[in-house]
Amino acid sequence: METLVVGAGMAGLATAAELGRRGRDSVAVLEAGPDRGRTHIQTEYSSAEALRLWLRPDTDPDFSRPYETVGGAFRDLAGLRRRVGGRSLYWGGVLLPIEGWALSEKWPQAIATELTQTWDGGPSLYQRVIDDVVDWGAKPPGGLRLTLGELEFDRTPHATREEPAGGWSAFSPLAWWGEGDDGDPRVRRVPILAGHEVLGVRVEHGRAIGVQVRTEDGELRDLRAKRVVLAAGTVVNSRLAIQALADSGTGAPRELPGLVDKISQGFTVAFTDAERLPDTVRAAAREGRIHHRIGTASTRANQFVRFSESADGTVTLDSWTMGEQRRGPHGRVRCGGSGAWPWSTTVHAGLDAADEEVRASQQHLLDEVWAEVASPLGVPADPLVFSPRHGSPDLADRLTAIRTATPRTYSFPIGSEQHEAGTLALGEVLDEEQQFTAVPGLYACGPSVMPRTGAANPSMTTLALSKRLGAVLAR
Repeated sequence: METLVVGAGMAGLATAAELGRRGRDSVAVLEAGPDRGRTHIQTEYSSAEALRLWLRPDTDPDFSRPYETVGGAFRDLAGLRRRVGGRSLYWGGVLLPIEGWALSEKWPQAIATELTQTWDGGPSLYQRVIDDVVDWGAKPPGGLRLTLGELEFDRTPHATREEPAGGWSAFSPLAWWGEGDDGDPRVRRVPILAGHEVLGVRVEHGRAIGVQVRTEDGELRDLRAKRVVLAAGTVVNSRLAIQALADSGTGAPRELPGLVDKISQGFTVAFTDAERLPDTVRAAAREGRIHHRIGTASTRANQFVRFSESADGTVTLDSWTMGEQRRGPHGRVRCGGSGAWPWSTTVHAGLDAADEEVRASQQHLLDEVWAEVASPLGVPADPLVFSPRHGSPDLADRLTAIRTATPRTYSFPIGSEQHEAGTLALGEVLDEEQQFTAVPGLYACGPSVMPRTGAANPSMTTLALSKRLGAVLAR
C-alpha cells in the first residue's frame, strides 16, 4: 500500500479524494467507527433532533471522547463523531477563509500564497474549495448585505443546499464517493475501511512504515504502507504523533503544546412588536440567513447575526462571535504510560491574558449590535450582562430556551466549539509538505496543522490544505 489515511472525516476524506483524482489508487482510508450512511444529520433528523445530537452528544451513539481533561475545558460538547464522514456530517457549512491578519503571521509564506492567490498553476486553494462546493450544489458566495444602524454585515457563505426530501445538508467529501453520476469514479476506487481503529503508527529506523489497527471484532493487525497520514482529529492526531515520536528515538517529550479552540460568546433576544423593526431587518427575518462582519487584528473575532421570524410574527435575533485563541503552553495534549497502544491521553486547556482580551472585545461587539437593534424600538440599550467566568455551565438550556424580550447571553466552554487545532503546526512540527520533520513518511492534515487559526471556522482551510496534501502525496 502506498498511503494509509487515518480517519474518515473531512480532512482524511478530502486528502484521499485528491489522491484518487490524481490516479493514485493504492490508498485506503481507515475509520474507527461504523459506516452509517452518507446523510447529513440536518437531512436525516428533524431540526430539533439534530440540535439535540449537537447539544447532548451523549445521546449520539457515535460520540466518543477518548481522553481525560484537566479543569472545565474540553468536556460536555467536546469529543469525536466516530463514523464514516465524521464531523463533515454534522457541521453547519459556514465557509470562511482564515483572515489575512492571521495568515500573515506564523504561516509559511508559500502556503499562505497558495491558499489565497494561486496554487498548482491556477486559482487559489480557497477558490478551488468554493468551486467544489458550488459544483456539489451550494449557492455561490454573495447576496444582500444587512445594515444595522452604523454596522454593515455581509451574507455569510455556506457550503449547504436544500434537499428534495426535506431539510438541508452541508458539503461532505463523502459526496465524491457517491453512486452513479453523483460521485467521481476515480475517487470511488479508494476504499474506506470502517471498524478499523488505528492504535499507533509503526516506526522503523526512524521512518513510518504503517499502522497497527484493531478491527471491530477485536483482532490486532499490522498494515504496512510507504506513507501514513494522520487525519483523526486534533487530540487523536496528537496522541498518535506522540507515540510515533517516542518510537523514533528522538527523545521527544510525551506532550504537544499549542492546543487551541475558538472563543465564542453571544446573546439571543425576541421582539414581539416586530412591526417597529426596520424593513431591512424584517426582510432578513423572513429569509433567516446568517450575516457576518470579519474581525480585525485587534478584535481577533468575527461577528454573526441571524434574524428569524416565527409563525406568530415574533422576530428573534441570535448574535454571536467567534474569536481566535492564541497557541501557547496553556493548551496541550499529554500522554502517559508506555507499552501497549493506545496510550492514555489528557487534555490541558484554558484561557490566558491574550484570550481574555478577545473575550472583552467580543462583548463590546455584541453590545454594539444590541444598541443598534434596541434603538429603533425605544428599548434601553443597557450593556449586556455576561458571566465573569467563560463557559456557560447551562449552555444547552440557554440555547434551547424560549427567547424573551430580555437579552440572554451565553458563552461556549473551551473545547465545545469542536474547532480544536494547533498541536502539529506547519513550520514547527511539520515541514511545508505537511510531513513530520522528525518522522519521514508520516504526515498530518486537518486543523491540528494550523500554526495560527484566526477567527474563522476551520473547515474551508481544512478542505484546502487536504487538497494540497493529496497533490503533494500524488507527486
